[in-house]
Amino acid sequence: MVILGDIFEHVNYVKVPGKTFKPIHKTLKTGLYKDENEVLHWLVHKKAEQKKDYYCKKISEMEQKYNMDFSVFENRIHLKAKQENLEECNDLILWGGYVKACRYWEQFC
Repeated sequence: MVILGDIFEHVNYVKVPGKTFKPIHKTLKTGLYKDENEVLHWLVHKKAEQKKDYYCKKISEMEQKYNMDFSVFENRIHLKAKQENLEECNDLILWGGYVKACRYWEQFC
């Protein structure tokens, strides 16, 4: 349980003064960064890169699976609308999500 203010409580057994927990990243202590905002900016940037790389990898897997890029695959599915293939329809939805997510995270890199 967390109580806002000066005291941090964990299951009512341990009480630790709030001043014990300093929100300073260890890289700030070593002098690599000027302040906490710079550390936070760096952390967000790194997380965005990881997310972007993850979704780009997923996009590559789909491109290898179908041997085409998303726009070609999307057109192919829409042209074959009468012959529904459930796996391809599911992959279209997943792949589209991967593309959107990759574009979203690229803006933070």
